Amino acid sequence: MIILLTGAGGQLGQDLRPALRGAQLHPFDHRQLDIADARAVQAAVDRVRPDWIINCAAFTQVDRAEAEPESAQRVNAEGPANLARAARQTGARLLQISTDYVFDGMATRPYREDDPVGPLNVYGRTKLAGEQAVRHILPQGHLIVRTQWLFGEGAPNFVATILRLARERSQLKVVNDQHGRPTYAADLAAALWTLIACDPRGTVHCANEGVATWFDLATAAVRAAGLRARVEPCGTSEMPRPAPRPQFSVLDCTRYASIARTPLRPWPEGLAEYLRRANP
Repeated sequence: MIILLTGAGGQLGQDLRPALRGAQLHPFDHRQLDIADARAVQAAVDRVRPDWIINCAAFTQVDRAEAEPESAQRVNAEGPANLARAARQTGARLLQISTDYVFDGMATRPYREDDPVGPLNVYGRTKLAGEQAVRHILPQGHLIVRTQWLFGEGAPNFVATILRLARERSQLKVVNDQHGRPTYAADLAAALWTLIACDPRGTVHCANEGVATWFDLATAAVRAAGLRARVEPCGTSEMPRPAPRPQFSVLDCTRYASIARTPLRPWPEGLAEYLRRANP
């Protein structure tokens, strides 16, 4: 199987490269391929002739996107559209990574793939635009995988930031009224390879098992790292950010578990492995 991987230098892209052993992998980081450049995308796809394109390239800086909406739109919406057109031209399938931030966070149960969307911020709106473009351009050849709260090696992430701060300070405040499913990038990478092997179409939610708040995740990380900093809960209103976040964006991953015949492991197990491997 021939796979073209975009965003290969990012957090998920770096974990995907070893996970895709057995494939003929052609990785491109953002310096090697700007997915917002339609001609460059078509040239790369024509040269590689992949069976699958996996798009991990994204503008993921949620707060910065509020100040730079054009940049977020270019990467998160126009880029996937270019990849979908190139895939249509060559007969490739496209796996597009998306986010829980396409939802408004007002649900009282985990979000299913067909639930109504309503992003609250520029990042979520541009990622949703990317989803919509992929569905429209490549209706029979796409797989959109929504995930959330990703942490892993090789890139800044919430867990690494919390541990750095816990070494610098004696006390941390972390929001305790936003709920999601923390997801270890290496676990997601393995799951994507499983999905490719199973070849489903449409949209699939995929994240580690278990619901947490950012406070829960921070507390678990600090404790597991053996640090003495005290982690205290606070409300979102006490920690204002440029981009509003959904308060409840837990993804229902039942479809993934049905396809793969097993769910991903609980997030504390993924956290423990991340701390062992990365020592952030």
